[in-house]
Amino acid sequence: MKDKIYKEPLKSEEETTINVLYSENVLSIYTNKVGLQKQLNKLIGEPTKEDKIKRSIAGSRWEIPLSDKTRISRMVLKANLFEL
Repeated sequence: MKDKIYKEPLKSEEETTINVLYSENVLSIYTNKVGLQKQLNKLIGEPTKEDKIKRSIAGSRWEIPLSDKTRISRMVLKANLFEL
């Protein structure tokens, strides 16, 4: 596995969005926070989509089926989503 290069966003432009898409039965998570991207990559696997600027990753999106309870519970319990 190659090392990934992440682009650090400005503090005022950091965002994390979690959407529950009931019609598609999917939990969609997007973040551009580098630490959270690395953490989610370890906990729930490779992202569905990575937004890139040149060769650097600017943001990542995961789409987890609502039926995949183990990945969802692992993410909620172990990921530092709210930076507490």
